[in-house]
Amino acid sequence: MEITTSPHRPAPTPWGRLLALVVVLGPVSILVLLPIGLGLERYVMSGDSMDGGDQGIGQGTVLFERVVPVNEVRVGDVITYRPPEESGVDGMVTHRVVAVGTDGVVTQGDAEPLRDPWVLATDAPEVSKVVFTLPWVGYAYLLIEDPGTWVLVLLSAGALAALLSGELRRRRRARPTLEPALVTESVPEA
Repeated sequence: MEITTSPHRPAPTPWGRLLALVVVLGPVSILVLLPIGLGLERYVMSGDSMDGGDQGIGQGTVLFERVVPVNEVRVGDVITYRPPEESGVDGMVTHRVVAVGTDGVVTQGDAEPLRDPWVLATDAPEVSKVVFTLPWVGYAYLLIEDPGTWVLVLLSAGALAALLSGELRRRRRARPTLEPALVTESVPEA
């Protein structure tokens, strides 16, 4: 009786592992470490107030920004700032500068018909100015931030673990045994 083994995949080479590591960690490094090294901040557009015009910034876009003095801001720049407390807006706002005057900086969202009702004071020390954007990449950040996503991921991981453990048990039960056969030979009598 001849025993043959089933074909199997060869073990990955060190170069294959390195390539897989670069493919997985490369984009993460670029999005996380490179901006830090260049002195940039990252924000994700979570609203749609800038989703208009030729230079519009849609929801889910990652914004890479550099902190600049407020007196360096010019009309047409896109900035991220915290509106005055009396505005009633909670959180940061990313809008385009439409006017710069002695009383302050006036902004407006590209998709908004009216200017913002507040004025950003020019005596503020700094503001974040958009340097470049990456559309759609921010949806991953927005999903991670959503608690429902974490529940879905944990449930999926649990279901996968249950399926795999059941499959392993089934395979163990169905594993063929290779016991040596008893060979009896008849010995001629003398």
